[in-house]
Amino acid sequence: MKKSIIFLLMTCFCLSSRAQFKLRGRIQNYEKGKPLDINIPLVFGFYKENSQNITVADNGKFEILVPITDRKSATLNYKGVFQTLLLSPGKDLIINLTDSTILFEGGSAATENKLIKQIKMDEVPFFMKSPAFNDLAKLSLAQLKQQVLTPSLADCDRINGIIAATSLPNQLKDYIRTEFCAQRMNHLNDFARTAELSKPTADSLILELFGKTSINLRNGFGGPAYYSFVDNYVRYLETSAFVKIRAEKIASSEPIPYFGISLDSANRLMNIYSKDYWRFIGLLNNVPLPVVEKYNFQQLVNLYHDKDLSHLRTLAAVHLKIFPNNKRRRLVESYIRNLDSLLVANKQNKQIRFFEDDKHAASIYDVIQELKGKVVYLDVWGTWCGPCRFELKFTPELKKRYMDKNVAFVYLDMDEDSRAHNWRDFIRINNLTGIHLRRSRAKMDAFWKELLLNAEDKAEYYPQYFIFDKTGKLVVEKAFRPSHGKQLFDQLDQILNQ
Repeated sequence: MKKSIIFLLMTCFCLSSRAQFKLRGRIQNYEKGKPLDINIPLVFGFYKENSQNITVADNGKFEILVPITDRKSATLNYKGVFQTLLLSPGKDLIINLTDSTILFEGGSAATENKLIKQIKMDEVPFFMKSPAFNDLAKLSLAQLKQQVLTPSLADCDRINGIIAATSLPNQLKDYIRTEFCAQRMNHLNDFARTAELSKPTADSLILELFGKTSINLRNGFGGPAYYSFVDNYVRYLETSAFVKIRAEKIASSEPIPYFGISLDSANRLMNIYSKDYWRFIGLLNNVPLPVVEKYNFQQLVNLYHDKDLSHLRTLAAVHLKIFPNNKRRRLVESYIRNLDSLLVANKQNKQIRFFEDDKHAASIYDVIQELKGKVVYLDVWGTWCGPCRFELKFTPELKKRYMDKNVAFVYLDMDEDSRAHNWRDFIRINNLTGIHLRRSRAKMDAFWKELLLNAEDKAEYYPQYFIFDKTGKLVVEKAFRPSHGKQLFDQLDQILNQ
Protein backbone atom coordinates (compact mmCIF):
# COMPACT_ATOMS: atom_id res chain seq x y z
CA MET A 1 0.00 0.00 0.00
CA LYS A 2 2.79 2.39 0.97
CA LYS A 3 4.63 1.68 -2.29
CA SER A 4 1.43 2.39 -4.26
CA ILE A 5 1.03 5.79 -2.60
CA ILE A 6 4.68 6.69 -3.30
CA PHE A 7 4.29 5.61 -6.93
CA LEU A 8 1.11 7.69 -7.26
CA LEU A 9 2.81 10.77 -5.79
CA MET A 10 5.80 10.36 -8.11
CA THR A 11 3.45 9.98 -11.11
CA CYS A 12 1.56 13.17 -10.17
CA PHE A 13 4.86 15.05 -9.75
CA CYS A 14 6.10 13.94 -13.16
CA LEU A 15 2.82 14.91 -14.84
CA SER A 16 2.78 18.33 -13.15
CA SER A 17 6.41 19.05 -14.08
CA ARG A 18 5.63 18.24 -17.71
CA ALA A 19 2.73 20.73 -17.66
CA GLN A 20 4.89 23.72 -16.84
CA PHE A 21 7.82 25.75 -18.10
CA LYS A 22 10.51 27.12 -15.81
CA LEU A 23 11.94 30.56 -16.61
CA ARG A 24 14.73 31.94 -14.47
CA GLY A 25 17.62 34.34 -14.68
CA ARG A 26 18.97 37.67 -13.56
CA ILE A 27 18.62 41.34 -14.46
CA GLN A 28 21.96 43.12 -14.41
CA ASN A 29 21.98 46.43 -12.45
CA TYR A 30 18.34 45.88 -11.54
CA GLU A 31 16.35 48.99 -10.65
CA LYS A 32 14.05 48.04 -7.81
CA GLY A 33 10.40 48.43 -8.72
CA LYS A 34 10.84 48.17 -12.49
CA PRO A 35 8.36 45.52 -13.67
CA LEU A 36 9.30 42.35 -15.53
CA ASP A 37 6.25 40.92 -17.32
CA ILE A 38 5.48 37.90 -19.44
CA ASN A 39 2.47 37.97 -21.77
CA ILE A 40 1.03 34.66 -22.98
CA PRO A 41 -1.85 35.03 -25.49
CA LEU A 42 -4.85 32.74 -25.23
CA VAL A 43 -4.73 32.45 -29.02
CA PHE A 44 -3.44 35.67 -30.61
CA GLY A 45 -3.20 39.39 -29.95
CA PHE A 46 -1.43 41.32 -27.19
CA TYR A 47 -3.89 41.96 -24.35
CA LYS A 48 -2.79 43.23 -20.95
CA GLU A 49 -5.07 40.77 -19.14
CA ASN A 50 -2.76 38.00 -20.44
CA SER A 51 0.30 39.58 -18.79
CA GLN A 52 1.78 38.22 -15.57
CA ASN A 53 4.23 40.10 -13.39
CA ILE A 54 7.40 38.19 -12.50
CA THR A 55 8.69 38.81 -8.98
CA VAL A 56 12.30 40.06 -9.03
CA ALA A 57 14.54 39.96 -5.95
CA ASP A 58 16.62 42.97 -4.94
CA ASN A 59 19.69 41.33 -6.47
CA GLY A 60 17.90 41.01 -9.85
CA LYS A 61 17.27 37.27 -9.67
CA PHE A 62 13.91 35.83 -10.67
CA GLU A 63 12.24 32.47 -11.25
CA ILE A 64 8.75 31.58 -12.41
CA LEU A 65 6.92 28.36 -13.25
CA VAL A 66 4.51 28.90 -16.16
CA PRO A 67 1.67 26.33 -16.27
CA ILE A 68 1.23 25.19 -19.89
CA THR A 69 0.00 21.99 -21.50
CA ASP A 70 1.14 22.75 -25.05
CA ARG A 71 3.67 24.90 -26.89
CA LYS A 72 3.22 28.65 -26.36
CA SER A 73 4.76 31.81 -27.76
CA ALA A 74 5.12 34.46 -25.09
CA THR A 75 6.46 38.01 -24.93
CA LEU A 76 8.90 39.06 -22.22
CA ASN A 77 8.88 42.79 -21.45
CA TYR A 78 11.42 44.68 -19.34
CA LYS A 79 11.75 48.46 -19.59
CA GLY A 80 10.28 48.50 -23.10
CA VAL A 81 12.54 45.72 -24.43
CA PHE A 82 10.30 43.01 -25.90
CA GLN A 83 11.46 39.49 -26.72
CA THR A 84 9.45 36.56 -28.04
CA LEU A 85 10.02 33.39 -26.04
CA LEU A 86 9.08 29.89 -27.09
CA LEU A 87 7.79 27.84 -24.16
CA SER A 88 7.36 24.07 -24.29
CA PRO A 89 5.93 21.93 -21.45
CA GLY A 90 8.63 20.32 -19.32
CA LYS A 91 11.42 22.60 -20.56
CA ASP A 92 13.34 25.45 -18.92
CA LEU A 93 15.24 28.58 -19.92
CA ILE A 94 17.92 30.66 -18.20
CA ILE A 95 18.25 34.29 -19.34
CA ASN A 96 20.32 37.36 -18.52
CA LEU A 97 18.81 40.81 -19.03
CA THR A 98 20.18 44.32 -19.20
CA ASP A 99 18.38 47.57 -20.08
CA SER A 100 18.68 46.83 -23.79
CA THR A 101 19.52 43.15 -24.34
CA ILE A 102 18.30 39.67 -23.47
CA LEU A 103 20.84 36.83 -23.52
CA PHE A 104 19.95 33.13 -23.43
CA GLU A 105 22.44 31.42 -21.16
CA GLY A 106 21.13 27.89 -20.81
CA GLY A 107 18.26 25.52 -20.27
CA SER A 108 16.64 22.86 -22.43
CA ALA A 109 14.74 25.55 -24.41
CA ALA A 110 17.82 27.70 -25.12
CA THR A 111 18.46 26.48 -28.70
CA GLU A 112 15.06 27.39 -30.12
CA ASN A 113 14.98 30.72 -28.30
CA LYS A 114 18.45 31.65 -29.55
CA LEU A 115 17.20 30.88 -33.05
CA ILE A 116 14.17 33.16 -32.60
CA LYS A 117 16.51 35.97 -31.62
CA GLN A 118 18.95 35.18 -34.45
CA ILE A 119 16.26 35.45 -37.15
CA LYS A 120 15.00 38.71 -35.57
CA MET A 121 11.44 37.51 -35.14
CA ASP A 122 10.52 40.71 -33.25
CA GLU A 123 12.16 43.22 -35.57
CA VAL A 124 9.84 45.68 -37.33
CA PRO A 125 10.59 45.46 -41.09
CA PHE A 126 11.94 48.48 -42.97
CA PHE A 127 8.68 49.26 -44.78
CA MET A 128 6.84 49.83 -41.48
CA LYS A 129 9.40 52.32 -40.15
CA SER A 130 9.48 56.06 -40.71
CA PRO A 131 10.28 57.67 -43.13
CA ALA A 132 10.11 54.62 -45.46
CA PHE A 133 6.46 53.96 -44.52
CA ASN A 134 5.32 57.35 -45.87
CA ASP A 135 7.75 57.42 -48.81
CA LEU A 136 6.74 53.97 -50.06
CA ALA A 137 3.06 54.91 -49.96
CA LYS A 138 3.73 57.27 -52.89
CA LEU A 139 4.89 54.46 -55.18
CA SER A 140 2.92 52.64 -57.87
CA LEU A 141 1.76 49.05 -57.47
CA ALA A 142 4.57 47.79 -59.73
CA GLN A 143 7.16 49.67 -57.65
CA LEU A 144 5.69 48.37 -54.39
CA LYS A 145 5.88 44.81 -55.65
CA GLN A 146 9.49 45.32 -56.63
CA GLN A 147 10.68 47.25 -53.55
CA VAL A 148 8.54 45.77 -50.78
CA LEU A 149 6.73 42.56 -51.66
CA THR A 150 9.42 40.64 -53.57
CA PRO A 151 12.33 41.30 -51.16
CA SER A 152 10.12 40.54 -48.12
CA LEU A 153 9.00 37.19 -49.48
CA ALA A 154 12.58 36.40 -50.49
CA ASP A 155 13.62 37.13 -46.91
CA CYS A 156 11.15 34.47 -45.74
CA ASP A 157 12.92 31.97 -48.01
CA ARG A 158 16.31 33.03 -46.61
CA ILE A 159 15.12 32.60 -43.03
CA ASN A 160 13.62 29.22 -43.89
CA GLY A 161 17.09 28.13 -44.98
CA ILE A 162 18.57 29.21 -41.62
CA ILE A 163 15.87 27.34 -39.70
CA ALA A 164 16.27 24.20 -41.84
CA ALA A 165 20.01 24.09 -41.11
CA THR A 166 19.50 23.80 -37.34
CA SER A 167 19.43 20.54 -35.41
CA LEU A 168 16.00 21.21 -33.90
CA PRO A 169 13.22 18.61 -34.28
CA ASN A 170 11.15 19.10 -37.44
CA GLN A 171 8.05 20.01 -35.48
CA LEU A 172 9.85 22.89 -33.78
CA LYS A 173 11.32 24.02 -37.10
CA ASP A 174 7.86 24.06 -38.67
CA TYR A 175 6.46 26.09 -35.79
CA ILE A 176 9.21 28.73 -35.91
CA ARG A 177 9.13 28.89 -39.73
CA THR A 178 5.36 29.37 -39.71
CA GLU A 179 5.49 32.06 -37.01
CA PHE A 180 8.23 34.04 -38.79
CA CYS A 181 6.58 33.98 -42.21
CA ALA A 182 3.15 34.70 -40.72
CA GLN A 183 4.60 37.68 -38.88
CA ARG A 184 6.13 39.00 -42.09
CA MET A 185 2.84 38.52 -43.95
CA ASN A 186 1.01 40.34 -41.16
CA HIS A 187 3.38 43.30 -41.44
CA LEU A 188 2.89 43.43 -45.22
CA ASN A 189 -0.87 43.29 -44.74
CA ASP A 190 -0.69 46.12 -42.18
CA PHE A 191 1.31 48.22 -44.63
CA ALA A 192 -1.21 47.67 -47.43
CA ARG A 193 -4.16 48.55 -45.19
CA THR A 194 -2.70 51.48 -43.20
CA ALA A 195 -0.41 53.29 -45.65
CA GLU A 196 -2.05 56.09 -47.61
CA LEU A 197 -2.49 54.03 -50.76
CA SER A 198 -5.38 54.37 -53.17
CA LYS A 199 -8.01 51.66 -52.58
CA PRO A 200 -7.33 49.93 -55.96
CA THR A 201 -3.59 49.84 -55.16
CA ALA A 202 -4.16 48.58 -51.61
CA ASP A 203 -6.59 45.89 -52.81
CA SER A 204 -4.23 44.77 -55.59
CA LEU A 205 -1.29 44.59 -53.17
CA ILE A 206 -3.32 42.46 -50.73
CA LEU A 207 -4.46 40.12 -53.51
CA GLU A 208 -0.89 39.78 -54.73
CA LEU A 209 0.43 39.21 -51.20
CA PHE A 210 -1.99 36.48 -50.13
CA GLY A 211 -1.92 34.89 -53.56
CA LYS A 212 1.78 34.19 -53.00
CA THR A 213 1.61 32.96 -49.41
CA SER A 214 3.56 29.85 -48.53
CA ILE A 215 1.74 29.40 -45.20
CA ASN A 216 -0.27 26.19 -45.09
CA LEU A 217 -3.61 26.91 -43.45
CA ARG A 218 -4.23 23.17 -43.16
CA ASN A 219 -1.62 23.03 -40.39
CA GLY A 220 -3.12 24.24 -37.12
CA PHE A 221 0.07 24.10 -35.08
CA GLY A 222 0.96 27.78 -35.33
CA GLY A 223 1.17 30.34 -32.55
CA PRO A 224 -0.15 33.90 -32.18
CA ALA A 225 1.43 35.18 -35.43
CA TYR A 226 -0.19 32.29 -37.32
CA TYR A 227 -3.64 33.07 -35.90
CA SER A 228 -3.16 36.79 -36.60
CA PHE A 229 -2.44 35.69 -40.16
CA VAL A 230 -5.70 33.71 -40.15
CA ASP A 231 -7.47 36.90 -39.08
CA ASN A 232 -5.85 38.82 -41.94
CA TYR A 233 -6.54 35.94 -44.34
CA VAL A 234 -10.30 36.08 -43.82
CA ARG A 235 -10.17 39.84 -44.45
CA TYR A 236 -8.27 39.07 -47.65
CA LEU A 237 -11.12 36.73 -48.61
CA GLU A 238 -13.50 39.68 -48.11
CA THR A 239 -11.37 41.90 -50.34
CA SER A 240 -11.04 39.20 -52.99
CA ALA A 241 -14.77 38.44 -52.87
CA PHE A 242 -15.80 42.05 -53.43
CA VAL A 243 -13.26 42.53 -56.21
CA LYS A 244 -14.88 39.51 -57.91
CA ILE A 245 -18.39 40.86 -57.25
CA ARG A 246 -17.51 44.15 -58.97
CA ALA A 247 -15.59 42.56 -61.83
CA GLU A 248 -18.15 39.81 -62.54
CA LYS A 249 -21.22 41.94 -61.66
CA ILE A 250 -22.50 39.30 -59.23
CA ALA A 251 -26.06 40.14 -58.10
CA SER A 252 -26.74 40.75 -54.41
CA SER A 253 -29.00 37.66 -54.40
CA GLU A 254 -26.23 35.38 -55.72
CA PRO A 255 -23.66 33.53 -53.53
CA ILE A 256 -20.56 35.55 -52.62
CA PRO A 257 -17.27 33.83 -53.62
CA TYR A 258 -15.55 32.09 -50.67
CA PHE A 259 -18.50 32.76 -48.33
CA GLY A 260 -21.29 30.84 -50.04
CA ILE A 261 -24.12 33.18 -49.00
CA SER A 262 -25.65 36.11 -50.84
CA LEU A 263 -24.85 39.73 -50.05
CA ASP A 264 -28.47 40.25 -49.02
CA SER A 265 -28.22 37.37 -46.53
CA ALA A 266 -24.84 38.60 -45.29
CA ASN A 267 -26.24 42.06 -44.52
CA ARG A 268 -29.16 40.57 -42.60
CA LEU A 269 -26.86 38.28 -40.60
CA MET A 270 -24.38 41.05 -39.78
CA ASN A 271 -27.27 43.12 -38.46
CA ILE A 272 -27.92 40.39 -35.93
CA TYR A 273 -24.51 38.84 -35.31
CA SER A 274 -21.98 41.58 -36.23
CA LYS A 275 -19.11 41.25 -38.69
CA ASP A 276 -17.49 38.61 -36.46
CA TYR A 277 -20.13 36.15 -37.65
CA TRP A 278 -19.55 37.04 -41.30
CA ARG A 279 -15.86 36.22 -40.86
CA PHE A 280 -16.79 33.05 -38.99
CA ILE A 281 -18.69 31.91 -42.10
CA GLY A 282 -15.71 32.74 -44.32
CA LEU A 283 -13.37 30.65 -42.18
CA LEU A 284 -15.79 27.72 -41.94
CA ASN A 285 -15.77 27.56 -45.74
CA ASN A 286 -12.00 27.88 -46.18
CA VAL A 287 -10.10 26.74 -43.06
CA PRO A 288 -10.06 23.48 -41.02
CA LEU A 289 -12.46 23.35 -38.07
CA PRO A 290 -9.76 23.12 -35.33
CA VAL A 291 -8.27 26.39 -36.60
CA VAL A 292 -11.70 28.04 -36.76
CA GLU A 293 -12.49 26.92 -33.20
CA LYS A 294 -9.35 28.52 -31.73
CA TYR A 295 -9.67 31.67 -33.83
CA ASN A 296 -13.32 32.20 -32.97
CA PHE A 297 -12.73 31.58 -29.27
CA GLN A 298 -10.42 34.61 -29.31
CA GLN A 299 -13.21 36.65 -30.90
CA LEU A 300 -15.53 35.61 -28.06
CA VAL A 301 -12.90 36.61 -25.50
CA ASN A 302 -12.52 39.99 -27.22
CA LEU A 303 -16.28 40.59 -27.13
CA TYR A 304 -16.27 39.73 -23.43
CA HIS A 305 -13.50 42.21 -22.65
CA ASP A 306 -15.30 44.80 -24.79
CA LYS A 307 -18.40 44.03 -22.66
CA ASP A 308 -20.42 43.58 -25.83
CA LEU A 309 -23.09 41.23 -24.47
CA SER A 310 -25.46 41.16 -27.46
CA HIS A 311 -22.76 40.15 -29.95
CA LEU A 312 -21.13 37.79 -27.45
CA ARG A 313 -24.42 36.02 -26.79
CA THR A 314 -25.34 35.55 -30.46
CA LEU A 315 -21.86 34.55 -31.65
CA ALA A 316 -21.39 32.18 -28.69
CA ALA A 317 -24.67 30.42 -29.51
CA VAL A 318 -23.50 29.70 -33.06
CA HIS A 319 -19.98 28.79 -31.91
CA LEU A 320 -21.20 26.28 -29.31
CA LYS A 321 -23.67 24.77 -31.77
CA ILE A 322 -20.87 24.01 -34.24
CA PHE A 323 -18.43 23.00 -31.48
CA PRO A 324 -20.76 21.35 -28.91
CA ASN A 325 -17.96 19.53 -27.11
CA ASN A 326 -15.80 22.62 -26.84
CA LYS A 327 -13.55 22.35 -23.76
CA ARG A 328 -13.98 26.08 -23.14
CA ARG A 329 -17.80 25.91 -23.12
CA ARG A 330 -18.14 26.64 -19.40
CA LEU A 331 -15.75 29.58 -19.66
CA VAL A 332 -17.77 31.13 -22.51
CA GLU A 333 -21.00 30.60 -20.57
CA SER A 334 -19.44 32.27 -17.52
CA TYR A 335 -18.56 35.31 -19.68
CA ILE A 336 -22.23 35.72 -20.60
CA ARG A 337 -23.35 35.38 -16.97
CA ASN A 338 -20.81 37.96 -15.82
CA LEU A 339 -21.99 40.56 -18.35
CA ASP A 340 -25.63 39.79 -17.53
CA SER A 341 -24.82 40.58 -13.88
CA LEU A 342 -23.26 43.92 -14.83
CA LEU A 343 -26.33 44.80 -16.90
CA VAL A 344 -28.66 44.14 -13.98
CA ALA A 345 -26.41 46.04 -11.55
CA ASN A 346 -26.46 49.20 -13.69
CA LYS A 347 -30.12 49.18 -14.77
CA GLN A 348 -31.02 51.86 -12.19
CA ASN A 349 -27.78 53.88 -12.35
CA LYS A 350 -28.96 57.51 -12.23
CA GLN A 351 -25.62 58.73 -13.59
CA ILE A 352 -26.44 57.12 -16.94
CA ARG A 353 -28.97 59.30 -18.74
CA PHE A 354 -30.52 58.61 -22.11
CA PHE A 355 -31.40 62.02 -23.50
CA GLU A 356 -34.16 60.72 -25.73
CA ASP A 357 -36.03 59.40 -22.72
CA ASP A 358 -36.92 63.06 -22.09
CA LYS A 359 -37.15 64.71 -25.52
CA HIS A 360 -36.15 64.45 -29.16
CA ALA A 361 -32.90 66.22 -30.05
CA ALA A 362 -32.77 67.77 -33.50
CA SER A 363 -29.37 69.34 -32.83
CA ILE A 364 -26.38 68.58 -30.62
CA TYR A 365 -26.97 72.01 -29.09
CA ASP A 366 -30.29 70.77 -27.64
CA VAL A 367 -28.08 68.74 -25.30
CA ILE A 368 -25.24 71.23 -24.85
CA GLN A 369 -27.50 74.14 -23.84
CA GLU A 370 -28.64 72.19 -20.76
CA LEU A 371 -25.01 71.97 -19.62
CA LYS A 372 -24.03 75.66 -19.69
CA GLY A 373 -21.55 76.41 -16.93
CA LYS A 374 -19.70 73.16 -17.66
CA VAL A 375 -17.04 72.19 -20.18
CA VAL A 376 -18.49 69.40 -22.33
CA TYR A 377 -16.42 66.55 -23.80
CA LEU A 378 -18.39 64.99 -26.67
CA ASP A 379 -17.59 61.46 -27.84
CA VAL A 380 -18.97 60.55 -31.29
CA TRP A 381 -18.88 56.77 -31.51
CA GLY A 382 -20.68 53.53 -32.42
CA THR A 383 -21.10 50.22 -30.62
CA TRP A 384 -19.90 48.50 -33.81
CA CYS A 385 -16.64 50.51 -33.93
CA GLY A 386 -13.53 48.72 -32.61
CA PRO A 387 -11.42 51.89 -32.06
CA CYS A 388 -14.41 53.48 -30.28
CA ARG A 389 -14.66 50.56 -27.86
CA PHE A 390 -10.89 50.65 -27.34
CA GLU A 391 -11.06 54.30 -26.26
CA LEU A 392 -13.78 53.54 -23.72
CA LYS A 393 -11.20 51.60 -21.71
CA PHE A 394 -9.52 54.94 -20.90
CA THR A 395 -12.63 56.83 -19.81
CA PRO A 396 -12.60 55.70 -16.14
CA GLU A 397 -9.23 57.42 -15.61
CA LEU A 398 -10.47 60.50 -17.49
CA LYS A 399 -13.65 60.77 -15.42
CA LYS A 400 -11.80 60.17 -12.17
CA ARG A 401 -9.51 63.12 -12.93
CA TYR A 402 -12.47 65.48 -13.54
CA MET A 403 -14.84 63.98 -10.98
CA ASP A 404 -15.12 67.17 -8.88
CA LYS A 405 -14.71 69.66 -11.73
CA ASN A 406 -17.18 71.29 -14.09
CA VAL A 407 -16.79 68.77 -16.90
CA ALA A 408 -19.71 66.87 -18.44
CA PHE A 409 -19.47 63.83 -20.72
CA VAL A 410 -21.84 63.44 -23.66
CA TYR A 411 -21.93 60.45 -26.03
CA LEU A 412 -23.42 60.68 -29.53
CA ASP A 413 -23.78 57.16 -30.93
CA MET A 414 -24.37 56.14 -34.55
CA ASP A 415 -26.37 52.92 -34.56
CA GLU A 416 -29.45 52.00 -36.53
CA ASP A 417 -32.87 51.97 -34.86
CA SER A 418 -32.88 48.16 -34.80
CA ARG A 419 -29.86 48.34 -32.45
CA ALA A 420 -31.42 50.73 -29.91
CA HIS A 421 -31.94 48.05 -27.24
CA ASN A 422 -28.38 46.68 -27.66
CA TRP A 423 -27.00 50.23 -27.51
CA ARG A 424 -28.64 50.85 -24.13
CA ASP A 425 -27.47 47.48 -22.79
CA PHE A 426 -23.91 48.14 -23.94
CA ILE A 427 -23.84 51.47 -22.09
CA ARG A 428 -25.22 49.95 -18.88
CA ILE A 429 -22.87 46.94 -18.92
CA ASN A 430 -19.90 49.28 -19.39
CA ASN A 431 -21.21 51.64 -16.67
CA LEU A 432 -20.73 54.47 -19.16
CA THR A 433 -21.89 57.39 -17.04
CA GLY A 434 -22.90 60.57 -18.83
CA ILE A 435 -25.57 61.76 -21.24
CA HIS A 436 -26.34 59.56 -24.24
CA LEU A 437 -28.17 60.01 -27.51
CA ARG A 438 -28.28 57.85 -30.62
CA ARG A 439 -28.86 58.57 -34.30
CA SER A 440 -29.18 56.33 -37.34
CA ARG A 441 -26.71 56.78 -40.18
CA ALA A 442 -29.16 58.91 -42.17
CA LYS A 443 -29.94 61.20 -39.23
CA MET A 444 -26.27 61.68 -38.29
CA ASP A 445 -25.71 63.93 -41.32
CA ALA A 446 -27.21 66.98 -39.61
CA PHE A 447 -25.04 66.46 -36.52
CA TRP A 448 -21.87 66.04 -38.56
CA LYS A 449 -22.61 69.28 -40.41
CA GLU A 450 -22.88 71.14 -37.10
CA LEU A 451 -19.78 69.60 -35.57
CA LEU A 452 -17.54 69.96 -38.62
CA LEU A 453 -18.84 73.35 -39.80
CA ASN A 454 -15.58 75.20 -39.05
CA ALA A 455 -13.21 72.22 -39.08
CA GLU A 456 -10.44 72.06 -41.69
CA ASP A 457 -10.77 68.27 -41.80
CA LYS A 458 -14.38 67.44 -42.74
CA ALA A 459 -13.90 63.65 -42.56
CA GLU A 460 -16.73 61.89 -40.71
CA TYR A 461 -14.81 59.01 -39.14
CA TYR A 462 -15.39 57.26 -35.82
CA PRO A 463 -14.51 57.92 -33.08
CA GLN A 464 -14.17 61.70 -32.96
CA TYR A 465 -14.10 64.06 -30.00
CA PHE A 466 -15.21 67.66 -29.53
CA ILE A 467 -14.97 70.14 -26.64
CA PHE A 468 -17.52 72.86 -25.81
CA ASP A 469 -16.68 75.67 -23.38
CA LYS A 470 -18.82 76.77 -20.42
CA THR A 471 -20.91 79.06 -22.63
CA GLY A 472 -21.89 76.15 -24.90
CA LYS A 473 -19.60 77.18 -27.75
CA LEU A 474 -17.75 74.50 -29.74
CA VAL A 475 -14.08 75.45 -29.21
CA VAL A 476 -12.15 72.29 -30.19
CA GLU A 477 -12.92 70.07 -33.17
CA LYS A 478 -11.02 66.80 -33.43
CA ALA A 479 -10.01 66.93 -29.76
CA PHE A 480 -7.53 64.46 -28.29
CA ARG A 481 -8.80 60.96 -27.50
CA PRO A 482 -9.05 59.53 -23.96
CA SER A 483 -6.04 57.31 -24.72
CA HIS A 484 -3.89 60.42 -25.28
CA GLY A 485 -3.95 60.98 -21.53
CA LYS A 486 -1.97 64.10 -20.58
CA GLN A 487 -2.48 65.75 -23.98
CA LEU A 488 -6.24 65.59 -23.48
CA PHE A 489 -5.97 66.66 -19.83
CA ASP A 490 -4.00 69.76 -20.87
CA GLN A 491 -6.61 70.54 -23.53
CA LEU A 492 -9.50 70.30 -21.05
CA ASP A 493 -7.62 72.16 -18.29
CA GLN A 494 -6.91 75.09 -20.60
CA ILE A 495 -10.63 75.49 -21.40
CA LEU A 496 -11.67 74.93 -17.77
CA ASN A 497 -9.35 77.72 -16.60
CA GLN A 498 -10.53 80.32 -19.11
